[in-house]
Amino acid sequence: MDILIALYPGQGSQKPKMALDLYDASKQVRNLFALASDVSGLDLHHLLAEGSEEELKQTKATQLAVTLASRSAYLRLTELGFSFAAHSGFSLGELSAFAGGGILDDETLFSLVTKRAALMDEEARKIEEAQGKLGMAAIIGLDYATVEQALREAQIPGVYASNDNSATQVVIAGLQESITEGKEVLQAKGARRVIPLRVSGPFHTPFMEGATVPFSAFLETINFKEPQSLVISSVDGDVVGSAQQAKEHLAMQLAKPVRWTEAMKQLSAIAQRQHAQVSEVGFGTVLSGLWKNSSREIPCRNLGTEDAIWAYREEMKS
Repeated sequence: MDILIALYPGQGSQKPKMALDLYDASKQVRNLFALASDVSGLDLHHLLAEGSEEELKQTKATQLAVTLASRSAYLRLTELGFSFAAHSGFSLGELSAFAGGGILDDETLFSLVTKRAALMDEEARKIEEAQGKLGMAAIIGLDYATVEQALREAQIPGVYASNDNSATQVVIAGLQESITEGKEVLQAKGARRVIPLRVSGPFHTPFMEGATVPFSAFLETINFKEPQSLVISSVDGDVVGSAQQAKEHLAMQLAKPVRWTEAMKQLSAIAQRQHAQVSEVGFGTVLSGLWKNSSREIPCRNLGTEDAIWAYREEMKS
């Protein structure tokens, strides 16, 4: 079997019925669904089987469902004999990366996701009540430095560059009216498209600083283990070297931009050194698309469904 480097997607990759094929195929995955539902107090199988896209869009539901889909794919891969050289997750996916790297067990993982989602949702609601409608939008055709500088120079209050997705894709977040104003500025700078995202808050911006303090306090009550395998953080693209550093990164990421471009540079170098296959472990094609658009020499495979995992396994055997 190939050694894998796992990329775990974040909020926005959710879709009704995702991971149910893995649930049907694996007792381990069914047990994981039960554990996640018990910890969160939400019937996640019912949510994924019967819930609408609008229900899945709510922060608590989204974060739990996306994490469950990623961990289900990871469990299925390990069950079928695959091993992992490194882990990295986009925003929310960082928690799945910490679980893959041995820093978190599954009960702790879903406890953290539940708390994180509640605090982020509460903070977003407070801001929306006080300041108005919030949102996020993808900017296609510009890099992070250009977007950040353009917004700073335009002095538009309430909008920030929040996700450095690739050399040609950046996400901005904040007040909806400020995003609209920023759209015009960025189109004048050469942005080809501006795409509203299915996310319910201004995540990874200073708007979330109010959630950082209580989340940091909660993290200090949790037992993190030392990393058992390589984990690359999407906060700064660096190796997470200790349990304490993992806690610090999880707290920081709520109000700090996602630097996925930096993480991909590190992961590409690791893949080349270790002759590993890069894979998106979770539902959807967001991260494999970003990887492809970044012109990485090593391809990124989607291994988030039962069919995809079995097809790759059979390919490795032939």
